Amino acid sequence: MSLVVKGMVQVEGTTYRIVRLKRGHYKVVRVLDDISVGVFSVGTSFEMAPEGIEGELMREIARVAIQGAKTTWVGRIA
Repeated sequence: MSLVVKGMVQVEGTTYRIVRLKRGHYKVVRVLDDISVGVFSVGTSFEMAPEGIEGELMREIARVAIQGAKTTWVGRIA
């Protein structure tokens, strides 16, 4: 399966690209410098692995992506 760009989100003035890796798994790329800042997965549980950013920022990016329908999962992050 090829990677699919699901869209862009903006958090704290920075734009991030949401890329689907496989069903329920997404990579987050900062558009400014095209650097991956982490991954998250959704489904029966929410998991994330930030890379070079704080966990709270990664959680907010994932929340905005889910609310903005940039993922195929619809639900709430506890």
